Amino acid sequence: MASPCQWVRGVLAAYLDGELKSSTAEAVRRHLEGCESCRAHARLLRESWGLLEEVPPAPAPTGFTERMMARIVEEKDLSALASRLRPDRLRRQVVASVLGVAAGLVFGFAVYSWTGLPQEPASPVEREVSRNVSFLEDVDLLDEIAVIEAMDRLMSPDETGDGA
Repeated sequence: MASPCQWVRGVLAAYLDGELKSSTAEAVRRHLEGCESCRAHARLLRESWGLLEEVPPAPAPTGFTERMMARIVEEKDLSALASRLRPDRLRRQVVASVLGVAAGLVFGFAVYSWTGLPQEPASPVEREVSRNVSFLEDVDLLDEIAVIEAMDRLMSPDETGDGA
């Protein structure tokens, strides 16, 4: 907990500028009456401000206002970016991403376990069939084409002239 002197020195500039509400200003005034160290600090602060008032103001460099306004806009954009990248929000995004990847891996493993890898053919016949699967698929297709052609011949009028 801060000591009364630390608290008074923290609000002393606002007190000297008359910016404190009356109850706070009254508490500072009472503390200054009883504390020589804080009174000396307040006196030093007033004297420093007095010296600063004697220094003539320096003219602002050319383009100062434009650069400052651009910087204010830039810092506003950066603060918006920083608020989007707050550690708690970033942490939630990372956790959600990790959980998503983990869920995908679990799902993939479940599908893999369910379907499994193709087994090696056990017998020489199965090995021969697996090597010639594409040919056998084409044979099935050729059989279907032969059936279709046969049906077409039965459905079409006799081309040899033997029919009725």
